[in-house]
Amino acid sequence: MDDGVEVGLGPGRQRAVFVVLAMRSGQPVSRAELVDAVWGASAPASADGSVYTYISGLRRALRGLGRDLIVSAGNGYSLRVDPHQVDVTLFDELCEQATALAARGEYRAVTAKLADALVLWRGEAFAGVPGPFVEQERARLEQSWLRAVETYSNARMELGDHVEVAADLESLVRAHPLEEPLRELLMIALARSGRHAEALEVFDDARATLSRELGAQPGPVLRQVHADVLAGKDLAVAPQRAPRPHSMPCPVGLEPIRPFVGRETELDLLGQRIARVRDGHGGAVWIEGEPGIGKSELIRTALQGMDKARIGWTLADELSGRFPLQIMLECLGIERKLPAGESVVTTVERLCRAGPLVLVIDDMHWADEDSAQAWRTLCEAVKRLPLLLICTVNTGHGRADLAELRRYVESEACGGSSVDVGPLSFVDSETLLSGLVGARPGRVLRRITARADGNPLYMREVVSALQADDAIETIDGVAYVDEAKADDAPRTLTAAVEWSSRSLSDSTKEMLVWVAMLGAEATIGAIAAVSERPVWYLVRAVTDAVNANVLIEDGPRLAFRHQLMRDTVYGSVAGPTRGVLHRQAAKVLAAAGAPPHRVSEQLVTAGGDTAPWVAGWLVEHAAELTVRAPRVAAELLAQVIDTVEPGDPRREVLLAAEVRVLFQLSRDPEAKARHALALSTDPVRCAEMRQLLAAIVYRQGRRAEAITTLTEVPPDPALPETWRLRHKALLAYLRRDLSDVDTGEVAAKEAYEDAVAAGDDFLAAHALQARWLADSIRRDHLEALRHIDEAIGFVDGKPAYTGMHFDLLDNRIYSLQNLDRLDDADVALRALAELCPPHDIPIGLHVTTAVHNYWRGRWDESLQSLGAVVGDGPSITYAGLIDAGPARLLLHGLSALIFARRGNHIDASAHLDAAEHCLVTTNAERESFDFLLAARALVAVQVGDLRRGYAELAPILHSRYAGMMLRHQWLPGLVRIAVKMGDWEKAERALEVVEFEAAREPVPARAFGALRRCRALLARDPEPALVAVEHYRRVGRPIELAAALGDVAELFAERGHPADARVAFAEAAAIFTAVGARWDLEFTSARLAEVAR
Repeated sequence: MDDGVEVGLGPGRQRAVFVVLAMRSGQPVSRAELVDAVWGASAPASADGSVYTYISGLRRALRGLGRDLIVSAGNGYSLRVDPHQVDVTLFDELCEQATALAARGEYRAVTAKLADALVLWRGEAFAGVPGPFVEQERARLEQSWLRAVETYSNARMELGDHVEVAADLESLVRAHPLEEPLRELLMIALARSGRHAEALEVFDDARATLSRELGAQPGPVLRQVHADVLAGKDLAVAPQRAPRPHSMPCPVGLEPIRPFVGRETELDLLGQRIARVRDGHGGAVWIEGEPGIGKSELIRTALQGMDKARIGWTLADELSGRFPLQIMLECLGIERKLPAGESVVTTVERLCRAGPLVLVIDDMHWADEDSAQAWRTLCEAVKRLPLLLICTVNTGHGRADLAELRRYVESEACGGSSVDVGPLSFVDSETLLSGLVGARPGRVLRRITARADGNPLYMREVVSALQADDAIETIDGVAYVDEAKADDAPRTLTAAVEWSSRSLSDSTKEMLVWVAMLGAEATIGAIAAVSERPVWYLVRAVTDAVNANVLIEDGPRLAFRHQLMRDTVYGSVAGPTRGVLHRQAAKVLAAAGAPPHRVSEQLVTAGGDTAPWVAGWLVEHAAELTVRAPRVAAELLAQVIDTVEPGDPRREVLLAAEVRVLFQLSRDPEAKARHALALSTDPVRCAEMRQLLAAIVYRQGRRAEAITTLTEVPPDPALPETWRLRHKALLAYLRRDLSDVDTGEVAAKEAYEDAVAAGDDFLAAHALQARWLADSIRRDHLEALRHIDEAIGFVDGKPAYTGMHFDLLDNRIYSLQNLDRLDDADVALRALAELCPPHDIPIGLHVTTAVHNYWRGRWDESLQSLGAVVGDGPSITYAGLIDAGPARLLLHGLSALIFARRGNHIDASAHLDAAEHCLVTTNAERESFDFLLAARALVAVQVGDLRRGYAELAPILHSRYAGMMLRHQWLPGLVRIAVKMGDWEKAERALEVVEFEAAREPVPARAFGALRRCRALLARDPEPALVAVEHYRRVGRPIELAAALGDVAELFAERGHPADARVAFAEAAAIFTAVGARWDLEFTSARLAEVAR
């Protein structure tokens, strides 16, 4: 603008060039970057010349403003204006400030910031300007504008402006009918204005619009708002949206270093994979090589032309690797946690519905184990999603889980590819060297760079350092270096990186130290805050580092181009100084409202004593940190509590938080819980500590003491209803004793009559659940189903009893499974999935789904369900106090069993090792122990130790070991082991147990099939097993069907009927192949081969 008059900037592509320069004002932009930004992959041969023409046109247009705004810079150009004069930069900064203020609840300041931000908008961003960069920025800015509007509306409602906000949002919803967050806010504003009917109409319109336009239903948050309006709830707080998935905001982040030479074969492979994902076919690529060999540059080069908005890229480092799933979340652009009701897989599935997606994890060897496991789970999904997964790993990483992950990527099941990036050839090294110095390399230069052994990073760093020292002289097209410089040149890659950094200014080196310290939080704003340097000072330093190819800019964030550069800078700072800097960074990040895990990673890395401010910060953020990274939370709490004086009220809050997280980690901190209970002055905290202490005592097998702990002090009448219900639920659970089934059933009947007389629906449902439990122990699953359906009637539709409702639905699925009504169980699970999204999905329901899918032959889906359990989520009921332990046993047991049957011994062993930390003391834990016993037995058999295999599974023979355990499903395997050992007495004992179980089934079902299989194995007669085969085929139990067919094949072969044996084996083999049960396939084949001999 010139005195309020808009300056004409010429044709569309000329304006596109100006946009790129303005977005990077004060920084040089190369001609190659401008060509890529304006034309993308369709750049004509004349594009370079056109850029020159457009720059000339822009200079003429801007000349009237009194100074040269566009200056030449190296092989590109730079716009000489303060970044804060660019409205986009100013808008982004105001939004970032408003987000931090909103996190602290400073809503009036939020409205002031966002009013200033929104007034900058005058219609569509970059209207009429073409080019891939502008199109991407336009889409990004539209989303940023919508998020700003949402935050602004939210803040205004917090200040009481519901009526005005509703009026503003109505027009916005008409303009953006598919934006669910706007509709959520409008419904809340209308409801809080007393216009409930209109709020419900907004939902009806949203449902119709989404169905018509997208073929989709409203999301979980919008459905929850609808339910709350229907229930007449006070919608005091607008729901918080999960951050939008990360997209590369600027092509610069993916611009490879020039020149890039060689690697034609590798580029071709990646190019084919990228072309396939564009066509909707997924894949996975594993790239391995030594540091500096060019893994990242290879990917950057291959991805040129790919829509940057469809790429998620993160660089793993040691800081982030401390936090479960952190690297995976960063790759998806999720700052704090997954959206409610979503797993990594479902989040990626949602992103893939919008188009092909490429995810890149650079330096996977630094990734946490949960992220690596999530990557494995995504690898299992690439055959059904338009998803390309690319990761890089340093050679010699030494991680067994990553070695197994590579084998899976290369396997037929995944269909991926691996690339071992080796040294550049002599010819390619010469080409690279010539490109770097702009001439043919002379003898001395060749001798120096020969130490690189084909490592391109070494060559770049050495040449950069020599050029900075003016040590290279070009004469007649040959680059000469003084002989004396040869001895000074570095002999290792690390030394080369250190040597090349000598040319950087002190201010740039100082800035780089902060980038190394801050990791993912490294932005110019954050560095300015921690270093107390002005932004203009840092912009100059950043520009120098980017020009030197040390840093890359990923939107507002700064990152080292290579991890080795970061390690070199970080390692140059003395240990004690690093601790000071990390503590300083933590304090500044905390003050700025950074996510708790970002602050805590700085504190944990700093080590040593904690500053006084940390206690107050941890009081505020311990709950979120406990969910996000419980082990880190436990470590910080232990450090901080000792620094808080005994009389400080924060001490009891922190001690309670420590008890909570230690209990979550199954460490049963009884002494700390008693201490916290003694200190607690808040009624709610006192109730929570008492309940936790009772649960701890119960988990140690002391039921009577647990009941005494819970009842020795009556609940405070002033407690909120939620806490009184928690007390009631836990006490009812502790009092339910079915060690004697008949006595327990009589007590349950009496409890039911008392509850109905008192009008207490919760206790009535609980008593009916006890009846269900007694029926299930007796294996009367029809009667059990009747009782559980009656119990569900008492809690259905009552939000206060949601936890109990989930638990009862889980019980119902158990009964349906045992009646072999598996299709009905499928329907029940789908209904459960529809019920869950508005709430956090309990661990137990993930595991229930996984167990069901295991028997149905959907092992990939089973592992996906297990993979959705991140850390220690909520339990099914009793406020997470009872059921998480059994669920974890099932999680590790089922995972280990699937991996063992698939021949993946590393992952199987990892889950068996993890299960060692789970306590097995209560009945519920023993009842959930069978998958783990089966996995241990299978692993023993796989290594040829049959006696240990039998011993691992033998506990299930004892009827009082765990009444609810479905022993019959494992007994055919136990009989097979005993027969193989030649121990017919043990085999007969197992047969007696399965006969007992089958006799208890009023309707022939699972035990019926198991009995026929056991009789066949003992009698060496295939006929009884064929009866089981027909039963399994009819009800839809493919896993048991395949196992029975394997037995039939062996028995037919023994009896001299090879044709019948081949038919049975072929059907079994098809099932084993479909589920990936490689070990079962090989084992069954070996059994037949042994008989044939």
